[in-house]
Amino acid sequence: MEPRKRTLIGLCLVGICASVLTATAAGLYEYTPEEQTGPEQPIAFNHEIHAGSVEAGNLGMQCLYCHGPAARGQHATVPPVSTCLGCHNHVKVGRTEGSAEEIAKIQEFAAKGESIPWIRIHDLPDHVQFKHMRHVNAGVACQECHGEVQNMKRVYLVPQMQFTRRSLWTPSQKLEMGWCMECHLERGGSDDCAACHY
Repeated sequence: MEPRKRTLIGLCLVGICASVLTATAAGLYEYTPEEQTGPEQPIAFNHEIHAGSVEAGNLGMQCLYCHGPAARGQHATVPPVSTCLGCHNHVKVGRTEGSAEEIAKIQEFAAKGESIPWIRIHDLPDHVQFKHMRHVNAGVACQECHGEVQNMKRVYLVPQMQFTRRSLWTPSQKLEMGWCMECHLERGGSDDCAACHY
C-alpha cells in the first residue's frame, strides 16, 4: 500500500476514534450513578416508594401532592407534618424494613407540634430568585431541574453536566446560571437579568 493511502486511512481512523470518544464523553456527563445518595435526613423518607411508578409497585404520588406550593408561589417547600399525617394517621407500617419506626418519628414531631427539620438539598444563592410557580405553570417537569426524584431512595443534588448547543465544549452544571439560561433561550424564557436577580 502506498504511504499516501496509509496516511489517509490512518487520519480517517484517528478522526473516527476522536468522534467516538467525544460522543462517549458527552454521554458520560449525562450519566448519574445509581449509588449516589444525599444526606441522611431526620426521617428516612423514600421518594421512590411514594412517587415511583405504580407499575413498579410504588404509590405514584405526584410531586405537587406534597410540594403543592410549587404551583402557587416561589418555593416548593417541604410539606408540613399534617400532609404526612394525611396518610400516616392510618398507615402505620410501610412495605420496607424499619418503616414503622420512621412513621413513628412523624407521629412524634406531630405530638410535639414541631416541623420535621429536613436538610435542604436544592439551594440557590441568595442573589437568585427562582419562582417555582412560573416554571410549573410553563409545563417544566420537576425532574428537569431536580432529576428523577421518583427513582431515588434518598434525594441528592443531581450533578449532571451537559454540553449546551451554544457552547459545545463548555459544560454547564445543573442549577447554575449557564444551565438555566440555556433552557430559557430554548423555550423563550426571559433573558432579562432582573427576571431572576433582584
